[in-house]
Amino acid sequence: MSYKSLTRVLALDLHPRRFGYVVVESPDRLLDWGVRSYRHKGNSADVLIRRRLKPLLELWKPSILVLRNGLSMARRPHQRSETLLKRIATEAKNHEVPIRILKKRPGSEQGKKLTKNENARRVAEQFSVLRWKMPPKRKPWESEDYRMNMFAAAALAMAQLNITSFSPAPS
Repeated sequence: MSYKSLTRVLALDLHPRRFGYVVVESPDRLLDWGVRSYRHKGNSADVLIRRRLKPLLELWKPSILVLRNGLSMARRPHQRSETLLKRIATEAKNHEVPIRILKKRPGSEQGKKLTKNENARRVAEQFSVLRWKMPPKRKPWESEDYRMNMFAAAALAMAQLNITSFSPAPS
């Protein structure tokens, strides 16, 4: 893939009540980032699609939507997460955006798994504007910081763009 032809990547890191997202145009050009909540009484998938995802697709017109297989939706039954993926795929198809589902978590390709914090640090190194958003390292008794979703989405986008800095450093 040539970076000279612009590839606008929208990457999502889905969780039961929120998702982190980034829009990246090249390895050094981060256009938008954040965490969006879709807690709502009733059908949260409708809220996710209509109020959160659709505006991102319309605003940024990405050339690809990237998700990770093995969604972090452990509290929800498997069928619900499959339904959510189908709804996301349908919305992306309506906007003529292809979807790519990555099989592995970025940073785990060469045998040594990187922690989420290590991946987040590498994202912050690549995109300096995110350094001030970097969550502190989590203690075992603490809940994961909601901003970690944004960094996980950025790692997905960077994996899509095949940035070599996301493979573990040789020991």
